[in-house]
Amino acid sequence: MRKRKYVPDLVSDMAECDANYIRLQRLFSSMESEESREFGVEGVTEDGAVVSLKITERCRYTTMLTMRVENEADKPWVRWPILTIRVYHDIKSAEVVSFERHRNFKYRYATPNAQMFQPDEKSQINRFLGELLTFCIERGRSLDPVSIRS
Repeated sequence: MRKRKYVPDLVSDMAECDANYIRLQRLFSSMESEESREFGVEGVTEDGAVVSLKITERCRYTTMLTMRVENEADKPWVRWPILTIRVYHDIKSAEVVSFERHRNFKYRYATPNAQMFQPDEKSQINRFLGELLTFCIERGRSLDPVSIRS
């Protein structure tokens, strides 16, 4: 029996990237004027993390930013990946261009391959970004102190 070749679902992939743009806008609406945004997220346990979004490059139609998640408590066994995201403002889309040390993902990988990538690696990484952004939207909290006037 012959194994079927993976065929990328470009419509679904673009929809995920478009949804990631909307999610990023909800978390970092001042992306065009500010250089960074930081907020905390609460996990399902007592653990928490700090998420930082930092602009690394700004062009007319695109913005590059780095997303880092760091544990509030020093826990070396939990290590979050560093994501580099390219935001396309003209088409309102955002995609992961770097995941840790890996860059320039292909839409399809032959299996097996030396890097052990899945056939749909690029799609999985963009879905991971979507899940992470959704988690941040649902569980995020401001780290800025609030002053109450009497």
